[in-house]
Amino acid sequence: MTGLQTLNGSRRLASTPTYGDPFTLISRDVDRMIGSIFGGHSAAPTEGAEPAQTWLSPQIDIYDGEDHFELSAELPGVEQDDVDVEVLDGVLTITGEKKFTRESKDGAHVVERSFGSFKRSFRLNDTIDADNITASFKNGVLVLTLPKVAEQKPEPRKIAVSG
Repeated sequence: MTGLQTLNGSRRLASTPTYGDPFTLISRDVDRMIGSIFGGHSAAPTEGAEPAQTWLSPQIDIYDGEDHFELSAELPGVEQDDVDVEVLDGVLTITGEKKFTRESKDGAHVVERSFGSFKRSFRLNDTIDADNITASFKNGVLVLTLPKVAEQKPEPRKIAVSG
């Protein structure tokens, strides 16, 4: 295969086929086939290929606590300075970028890790106190604490009966 391939909006030179272990070749072909069916890219790039710039989607866990929600986002290989969290018009948005950290691609035989930008957005409902959301980042995990609005229980109001 020669020429240019479109890969998630970016273009890169396609390499010539690599000969070697037949199981590796079959695995690579199956990865390509699955990637073409689901609109993705091969999980096993051809030898010498540049790392793929992709739109990443971090894995998210959300826990419901008594007085807050806790949202955890897995961001392996991402630096804290490359992550932004903001709330605008009731929408919480996490954006960032996982950068390719090597100076040179020389000597790379296989590059399977993904690099690129990510963005996840969540609509907040009225039970979340958006002004007091806090964030922490440790060991590649972003943890957001979304406090719940204190529930106001209606107090009975005494009504005087006249007569």
